[in-house]
Amino acid sequence: MKRIIITLALAAAAAISASAQIGVGAGYQGKKYSDGDDSYSVGGVYVGANYNYVLDQSLAVSLGAVVNFLSGDQGGATIKEFNLGIPVLANYTVTLAEGFNLVPFLGPTFSIGLSDKVESSGVSINLYDKDVDIAKRFDILVGGGVALDVMDIIRISVGYNKGLLNRIKESDDSVTTGGFHFGVAYLF
Repeated sequence: MKRIIITLALAAAAAISASAQIGVGAGYQGKKYSDGDDSYSVGGVYVGANYNYVLDQSLAVSLGAVVNFLSGDQGGATIKEFNLGIPVLANYTVTLAEGFNLVPFLGPTFSIGLSDKVESSGVSINLYDKDVDIAKRFDILVGGGVALDVMDIIRISVGYNKGLLNRIKESDDSVTTGGFHFGVAYLF
């Protein structure tokens, strides 16, 4: 009985790994905060990894973790933002030529703010601190984009995400985000 269970477990693991792909990548992330009248932008780098589970030959679902390091200036103040994104993306592979696949993707990304510091005149405050408590840490982004897979080894991608939630606490203004991203990933 033990041998049967071990054999079934190994067969299941082989089947899952045969129909899944892991990617690790980095790139540029731009983000714009807007309240309708005023806006400011931050930009920087992201690093991340994803697990792409293939449902059939062309359709797949990707679950990932992405860390963003963004900064920018607004009215003489420097903004430094650090957050974690958890994208859950559906994607569909279209073969262009041997070794070249076009992969459109779309879905939500759940964003968790880890730090949002504003520095001006030598004073630095984190907008998430209990004493300040201005900004909301969580956002749900909806977006999509397209990637080009080269030889099932390199993925070049570009996309856009739009934030759905108000990022400011206890305010009549509604501040939302939106931004472009592009990057390169290595596929295992």
